[in-house]
Amino acid sequence: MWDENNRSLNGPFEPWHQEADTFDLEVVGKIPLELNGALYRTSSNPHVQPPHPNRYHWFDGDGMIYGVFLRDGRAHASSRWVRTAAFKVEEENGKAVYGSILNGGVPVDFSLDPPMKNPANTHVTLFDDRLLVFTEVDLPHELHPTTLETRGQYDYHGDVSGPVTAHWKTDPRNGDMLFYGVSGSTLTWYHANSHGKLLDSHQFDMGVACFLHDFVATEDYAVFMITPTLFTGPEDLMAGKPSVVWDPETSNGTRFAVLDRHSGAVTFIDGGGAYSGTHFYNAYQEGSSIVIDGHRTDRWGWLSEESAAIAPGQDCNEWFDSMVAKPWRWVLDLSSQRLTRDYQINDVVGEFPRINDEYALRKHRFGYYATTQGTDRWLTDGLAKHDYQGDLTATIPNAELVSPSEPVFVPRDNATSEDDGWMMSLWWNPFTRLTEMLIHDALHFDAEPVARIKLNQRVPMGFHGNWIDGAAIEAAVSSQTV
Repeated sequence: MWDENNRSLNGPFEPWHQEADTFDLEVVGKIPLELNGALYRTSSNPHVQPPHPNRYHWFDGDGMIYGVFLRDGRAHASSRWVRTAAFKVEEENGKAVYGSILNGGVPVDFSLDPPMKNPANTHVTLFDDRLLVFTEVDLPHELHPTTLETRGQYDYHGDVSGPVTAHWKTDPRNGDMLFYGVSGSTLTWYHANSHGKLLDSHQFDMGVACFLHDFVATEDYAVFMITPTLFTGPEDLMAGKPSVVWDPETSNGTRFAVLDRHSGAVTFIDGGGAYSGTHFYNAYQEGSSIVIDGHRTDRWGWLSEESAAIAPGQDCNEWFDSMVAKPWRWVLDLSSQRLTRDYQINDVVGEFPRINDEYALRKHRFGYYATTQGTDRWLTDGLAKHDYQGDLTATIPNAELVSPSEPVFVPRDNATSEDDGWMMSLWWNPFTRLTEMLIHDALHFDAEPVARIKLNQRVPMGFHGNWIDGAAIEAAVSSQTV
């Protein structure tokens, strides 16, 4: 392996170099017959050896998209690289030419086109009858929904240019996409309808150039957590130095920027300390308050003095590998413009929170996430379901499998409750070194999975994904062949 000490290149993160189509996959148990569609997942999967493997970070890997297609109780899987412009440059050169966007290592070469890499590895969904892959440094890429062939970049019919977040929100009432992009300290807010037509846009200055990965939205507001994780500036990036630092003094701690989605007015609210949000479940309004659920960590990024003192051959992921995130709740009162409550939900540490997306922008009861309890070095080790109403947390460990992905909730047909549905996740089998997809009944969360699908390939540990119904996939394919 390229670097046996770098966790991001080993075990469930180990690169997988083959695009593949595998049919009639082995299933232990039974796939529910009502599940007709596909689970699309991103993986972070470097296709060539990084120029400095010790500096390689999980966030740097090329995007390989996996589709696990279910129909009539059977399963097949497909995997394809997202063939970005930077991917093609390295393919033509026969080696890596870009350094780590997070840890540096290679100065920016402006003779290359493009000079910096968009790895297209963070999130994937079907929108505007297109399968789109997102990373926040650029516009999303479009793939064919069944062949996963890369078709170029998607610019919302010419209305959007520049960076677009990988963490858009979808309004379940109409399919509209709520999203934003960040350039330096400037944040641009967007609202597009389900056909990709831009309906609204606002812009404001955050005050600092912070790394803003996720946000939350309600029916009337969008809320952004502005944290001490700051971009170091173009000089450091061009010199091949780490691109983010943890700087509580310059940033004046953590703040919330509350954007009125209708007027564009922004209210800044002090966050009561220095910390960083990692990912969010959801947010909703209660009277004059906004309730926000998400995960937070006490630090995200190098300290400036640590960044300046990186030695040749040093493992550059020490701070990230030891990072711990915990579920929290924040309550912002808009009338007083204050944070009125913030508290840790439980002691079950973890990441990649999700909800039943039909409850997005309004009050939810349940949240799901991958646990990071530290039982091995592979980051995630189980799944958790938290009941906010009952203040109870159930967990799923697995004796054979480790390193589960972010869980994706799929509502059951004619569901009778918020948690009536299926939970899908990918797990790594350390004995076969391959990936399996598990389907759990979310109502009986800690029971054995109803189905265990053996994918016959490894899905290197990725970030996010979505279940897309078969009818929506068929409609997307039909719209592209007319």
